[in-house]
Amino acid sequence: MNHPIFSETRIFKLYGFVWLIVALVYAFINAVVYQLPFNLAILDSLIVNVLMFFMGLSIWYPIRYIDREKDWLSLLIQYLIAGIILVGSWLLMAYGLFRILVAEDAIDLLFNTNAFIIRGAFGGLLFIVFVMVYYMFIFYNEVEEKNRQHEQMNRLLRETELNALKAQLNPHFLFNSLNSVSALTITDADAAREMINKLSEFMRYSLKKNEAVLLPLSEELKNIGRYLDIEKVRFGERLLCESHVPQNCKAHLVPVLILQPLFENAVKHGVYESTEPVTIRTYCRMIGDELEFSIINNHDADAISHKGEGVGLANVRERLQLIYNRSDLLSINSENHYFEVVLRIP
Repeated sequence: MNHPIFSETRIFKLYGFVWLIVALVYAFINAVVYQLPFNLAILDSLIVNVLMFFMGLSIWYPIRYIDREKDWLSLLIQYLIAGIILVGSWLLMAYGLFRILVAEDAIDLLFNTNAFIIRGAFGGLLFIVFVMVYYMFIFYNEVEEKNRQHEQMNRLLRETELNALKAQLNPHFLFNSLNSVSALTITDADAAREMINKLSEFMRYSLKKNEAVLLPLSEELKNIGRYLDIEKVRFGERLLCESHVPQNCKAHLVPVLILQPLFENAVKHGVYESTEPVTIRTYCRMIGDELEFSIINNHDADAISHKGEGVGLANVRERLQLIYNRSDLLSINSENHYFEVVLRIP
């Protein structure tokens, strides 16, 4: 850990300002309480406090290198020795400077027995104050460091979990698409070839954006267009799409690959389970600073429905929880032969 007073310019300036105030108060006490001559009061304050200014800085080093893991008695002895050395050095240097700068009678006045005891007590008190202040710096920095480490661990954990969730998407969709390609190679080779090309574009996007966390909605919509093109090759006229996304929504940042599971769910529970054409309608609007994204598809109410949300919607819920720490961003409604998924992005 670097010297805390030198760590930031503002802290060093504050340190200097505090000593300026102390020096003025010290000179005032000398002149008013002890009734020293004005020049002598100023000189005494200047010498004593300039030396203490530097002594205060030097106290950091024994604190920095004293082993704080030792028992309290060992610590007390070490700090007592450090205090005697530093305060004693301060008194000797002050005395030496006064011997050079003032007359002998002034020396007797400033360094008589009572004055010497008072100066020593003052120096010892300041030493204790500096030790406490430096320990506060150490404690604060240790807490900050632990918080940084904790935050870094949480961030790495979230990134690991998000990457694991994202990694589930591509294989899940890829397996379904390859099964469809396999079937199309028998019935429609041209459609199978087109679907492979579309699938290649989709996977290239997914791999390229795999490291990103948030992207503009416009990028995700382009990817959804690729996905729906793949599904249209498979289902033909049974799959219809409508999109109503205002321009002001497209710049809003959304988690990468967050939409594809929702559209896949609409296809799975709409087109798969219906013999009639299914329309997937997309709506988007801004509510304050939140984006509300809605996907609605009609479905056959008499068809046998799959139970549970499955991997896709559960995956989306988990990712939203990890990124935004909220559990209310995904809602599902099903009534009157329509299935709706509403996604809100802060």
